[in-house]
Amino acid sequence: MSLRNPSAGLFSAVLGGYVGLLALCAVSRVLGAAYTSLWAVAIGACAGLIAAGWCHTRPALATTLVRTRLYVLPVAVIVAGVAVVPVLPAAGVHGLEPWLREWVVEIVVFSFGGAIAYLVTINRHVTALRDRESILVEWRARPDRRYRWLLRAGGLVLGCSLLVVGFALIFVLEPSVNPLPAFGGALIGQAITAGRPRTYTLFESGLCVHRSGTINYQFVPRSQLRAVDLAADRLEIGRGLPWPLPIRCATATIARPERVADALGRVLESAPAAD
Repeated sequence: MSLRNPSAGLFSAVLGGYVGLLALCAVSRVLGAAYTSLWAVAIGACAGLIAAGWCHTRPALATTLVRTRLYVLPVAVIVAGVAVVPVLPAAGVHGLEPWLREWVVEIVVFSFGGAIAYLVTINRHVTALRDRESILVEWRARPDRRYRWLLRAGGLVLGCSLLVVGFALIFVLEPSVNPLPAFGGALIGQAITAGRPRTYTLFESGLCVHRSGTINYQFVPRSQLRAVDLAADRLEIGRGLPWPLPIRCATATIARPERVADALGRVLESAPAAD
């Protein structure tokens, strides 16, 4: 049992724990009590156990969350907060500072909890796919040179921009919560490791991507796969929104590129899997 290949029990426990944390916070605020108070802990624990039990009785829940895109909701809220909260003082909105100072610990806890729930949900979906569907083709490759430099340049530019804007806000506006520098550093780290090889696993329902040295997967549903193009130097897989860039693999790093392209072509010619 691990975060990379979570069991149904671990998936249920993580989602139940996240629901329990949310319930604990809500009850504590409504009652005006401390988080360690008896009623807050009891209700939070009960909510978490009920949610965990409900998740455990639904073996396809992770797949449902991934197909309906609901699993990205916690991360989307975090990203929206990162983009909006530091800009509010610049827009003349100052009434939220006391609220942000009061909730900063809860925001950090729920952000990390949401990120873990996102990670475990998509990894549980991939683990279930391996048990339920046959692997059509699997290959390991590095991004081609053009794609690699595009990822590095984009990540470095965006990361440095967030760092500059974040530190400028600190000196000029002194916001209560300013996560921009942290996210900028994370993007720079992602850009530095953009050239790592990736393992691609193709199922009837979609394509699974795992980057070397990480524990998380990316899953592209079959309905989002658009086209495949094999050239002498790269294998390109087109994707629909919300993915803005195609997947590009260096052909020289693929063991049997023609076999991979044929398998991708057969999947694209078949009827799209239901989302």
